[in-house]
Amino acid sequence: MAKLHLPSVPKRIIDTPAALDDLCTHLRAAGRFAFDTEFIGENTYYPVLCLVQVATVERVDLVDPFAIDDLSPLWSLINDPAIPKIVHAGDQDVEIVWQKSGAKPQNVFDTQIAAGMIGLAYPAALWRVVEFYAGITLDKAHTYSAWDRRPLSKDQLTYAVDDVRYLLHVHDVMTAKLESLGRTHWQTAACTQMIDENCKPVDARGVFARIKGANSLDGDQLAVLRELTAWREQVAYEHDLPPRAMIADEALFDVAKRLPRDVDAVKRIKTLGAEDARSYGPHLVDLVKRGLTVPPDDRPELISPGEDSLAVKRLSEALWVAAQTICLGQSVTPGLVTSQNEVAALARLIDRSASLDKHPLTHGWHHECLGQHLAALVKGQRTVAFKFGPEGLEAQFS
Repeated sequence: MAKLHLPSVPKRIIDTPAALDDLCTHLRAAGRFAFDTEFIGENTYYPVLCLVQVATVERVDLVDPFAIDDLSPLWSLINDPAIPKIVHAGDQDVEIVWQKSGAKPQNVFDTQIAAGMIGLAYPAALWRVVEFYAGITLDKAHTYSAWDRRPLSKDQLTYAVDDVRYLLHVHDVMTAKLESLGRTHWQTAACTQMIDENCKPVDARGVFARIKGANSLDGDQLAVLRELTAWREQVAYEHDLPPRAMIADEALFDVAKRLPRDVDAVKRIKTLGAEDARSYGPHLVDLVKRGLTVPPDDRPELISPGEDSLAVKRLSEALWVAAQTICLGQSVTPGLVTSQNEVAALARLIDRSASLDKHPLTHGWHHECLGQHLAALVKGQRTVAFKFGPEGLEAQFS
């Protein structure tokens, strides 16, 4: 284990533009830094940023966004491709930086992703990673704390500091391990993919596809559901409300399924509730009418794979077992690379002798880690042998 050198804890919170400028000068000079954010996301369309934590090898700092209106100097550093940043489970952190700055964070190393590539579990909580690499047990009590209250308690400040204090040490150990395994480019690609997936506008016209049960609706009903969810997204954005807090998914699904033509029919939908029926009834009726006027060729379609044949089920199960074993044999957590549903989709393509070009396992680091081996196995071009070594299951390809 690498010798543990911890940065000093902050003596005060960064709460002035001048102090922020001094901090950013320090961060740039340090050459790399860890960051994390605390926010409240239950009551607004976009999360309310409550605290930003940063750490270099020298010190930890806490930035109060309630006291400083313009955090653009800090966002510029996080978005600078020349400066490495370290996060843990950073999907929401990079998203909130993108929301605040309008640009994607660059050169980000996510220690949770790296853990899944070097033999640890994925997803692994920060406290488990720190315990494994530093032998220190962190407090987990303030994960869902009231971060918007001031002043922050001593326990909250300790928790916030611990969220970044150990990340540079973990980064050093993980970087060395990834380099020894030849997987640095896997890590870079996976982190870039994580950023791309989380830093993009909401597709209001595509939200309908994520509503539970949507694939059971016909073309008319789906067209209506698309109008309903797009309208809810826009109104929620304008009023800074979480969309599901405005009207529940179940209610919109039932409106689309029953296609009410007047307000009285809307009021009979039990999942909607009397208050929502009164408030939104006329709008919902108009949206139903609008959806029903969509030309047949423009109506959305959700394709369900349906019931697989016994042959496809058998192939899917075999491929899933092979995928898990191949990943574990390389000390990679299978869930970081693929999923059972994704492997089942691959089995259907293989069964139909269809092109695999658009399947995720045929591209990038997913292909290098798993896809190429699965394809070669299916074609009979490769064999895989396994044995238990010092670090667990080991795969040997021939």
